[in-house]
Amino acid sequence: MTKKWSVTIHKGALRPALLHELGSMRQPGQRLSSYYLDIDFLRLGNGEAARIALKDALEEIERRINQVQDHYHRQTLRQDWEALETQTSELIQLRRPRSLACFLGSACAYGCVIPLPWPVRPRCFFEECFVLWPLEQVLDQCERYCICLIDKDEARILLYYLGQIEEVTALVDEVPAKVRFPDPFGELEYQRKHIAAFHRHFRRVADVLARLYQREPFDHLIVGGPQQTLPQFENYLHRNLQNRIATRWHLPLRSSLEDIRAQAQAAEEAILKQQAHDLWRAIAEAGPQRTARGPEEVFALLWQHRAQSVLIDPNRIEAGKRCSRCGRLTQQEGSCPECGGGLVPLSDVFTEAVREAIEQSAHVRLGAIEELAQAGGMAALSRY
Repeated sequence: MTKKWSVTIHKGALRPALLHELGSMRQPGQRLSSYYLDIDFLRLGNGEAARIALKDALEEIERRINQVQDHYHRQTLRQDWEALETQTSELIQLRRPRSLACFLGSACAYGCVIPLPWPVRPRCFFEECFVLWPLEQVLDQCERYCICLIDKDEARILLYYLGQIEEVTALVDEVPAKVRFPDPFGELEYQRKHIAAFHRHFRRVADVLARLYQREPFDHLIVGGPQQTLPQFENYLHRNLQNRIATRWHLPLRSSLEDIRAQAQAAEEAILKQQAHDLWRAIAEAGPQRTARGPEEVFALLWQHRAQSVLIDPNRIEAGKRCSRCGRLTQQEGSCPECGGGLVPLSDVFTEAVREAIEQSAHVRLGAIEELAQAGGMAALSRY
């Protein structure tokens, strides 16, 4: 009897527990499906263009499934494909992702789709386990954010990652309220208890953050709360966490998740913009032997697998070519500048360069900065 199962679109921050879950799944003698769909919802929107792109991607995977020789495996893989195909109407409603990682297994009644903010090379794998290395390459480009909103007696801890937000925990401690006493000495004693109580609360929240960081390391910490409260709370944070404070908010503790997500997205964009400027400064200060400026120089560096960091203008969409023999990217006419092989046209060579850099584990940053425009929209720092 076939188990009933469905495909879920992952929402909330991507936690290590989900990656562990995907990595631990094994079905000896069976086949699990791993799809990487390169569909830029950010550019296509959620209309007809996205629907056609998704339809074409699924048709290509169906063609691959039909080539599987074993009848039993072909049937189970088709069940995986059909389960995802039924989610088409929901998938095209996504707005921000630039690609999708899909993990499907009718053999274990499991289905999960993870929206990703970076382009991927279209791939599908049919193995006894889920194939995660393309996902891990993309995740290596993304930084995790922890958000702590705090007051004297309450706190909320959230995680923001891949454009999604998730509340991890909420903490409440009993703190005596400030009151007026006719007896000055009694009032001072009560104020002392009030101060001691909210400092215990700060210490408890700091301990929870430290344990969370040990379980799920994050790159940046955002703290929010009343202006007079934050400095006192930060004194209780471990030095590792103090050094990760990216910004401070004066945001109401009971703000909605969507308001917090919008604030986190703005903070992330500001940090990425600063990182792009810092990368350009490093490129400008490095010697000519360690830098590449302009598309052709960067394409050569990628072909040599020497790119350490790549800076690309995200607004550039330019046609180009790839060598059919050695894979070298170029915008030149004629034959490949490296091996003389034939060239295959590409509609967007800039996005292809992003995919190439991610696959080589290069550090990639997107930034529309004025200096980069003078370099043709692309520059890079080499490993050696």
